[in-house]
Amino acid sequence: MKVFIAGGRGRVGSRLADNLETKGIEVVPGGLEDGVDVISGKGLAEGLVGVDTIVNVLNTPRFDAEGAISFFEGAIDNLTAEGERAGVRHHIVLSIVGVGEGDASEIGYYLGKVAQEKAVRSASIPATIIRATQFQSYIPVLIDQHTVDGKVLAPRSFIQPVDLEEVIELLAEAVTTLEPGSDIEIAGPDRFYHDDLFRATLADRGDDREVVTVDGQEPLDAMVPRGAYRTGTVRYPIAGIPTA
Repeated sequence: MKVFIAGGRGRVGSRLADNLETKGIEVVPGGLEDGVDVISGKGLAEGLVGVDTIVNVLNTPRFDAEGAISFFEGAIDNLTAEGERAGVRHHIVLSIVGVGEGDASEIGYYLGKVAQEKAVRSASIPATIIRATQFQSYIPVLIDQHTVDGKVLAPRSFIQPVDLEEVIELLAEAVTTLEPGSDIEIAGPDRFYHDDLFRATLADRGDDREVVTVDGQEPLDAMVPRGAYRTGTVRYPIAGIPTA
């Protein structure tokens, strides 16, 4: 088996490459460092020669709707066109729990992920979508993103962070055993409120930023699973946080 990882040099892609290679699977890392630009199409045809499966873990810093939608749709279009020519049989996409719900998709980045899911579902290559909640290791960055004038503005809404390595293992499972067409969600074993999680994380890091609880713009359960999902086993690395 030969797998092309779009975004194969990033935080998720590089770990997935290591995971698959330990299983004896040939991996093609499809990143700019490898001479592959999925958005422009440069090097893509060459990178997909002999590939059976595409794993798409591409990301963009664009949080505006126009930029995010253009990026994610464009990547799907190019991967589908070149993948079809190369004989690719399976396209696996990493998405986010909650973005497909109509009441949880007003942020531009999330609209981009919704567009990505729609594009891959309507494309000619059979697809699998893996949706994950927020990575546990990303919580400090998320706190920074919620910081305004030195204060952390945290909604009183649910968050259920998952360990990144468990997401990697699920992606590897999708490559090796899952039939195309699956939609699987994965979340951590514990559900918290954003403000409680942020306060505990800052305290553990010795960070004295004040956390201010604010009204959320989305429903309470907008970004956690609402139906069946895979439950991770790795707990958030700070004990004693009240669960929701």
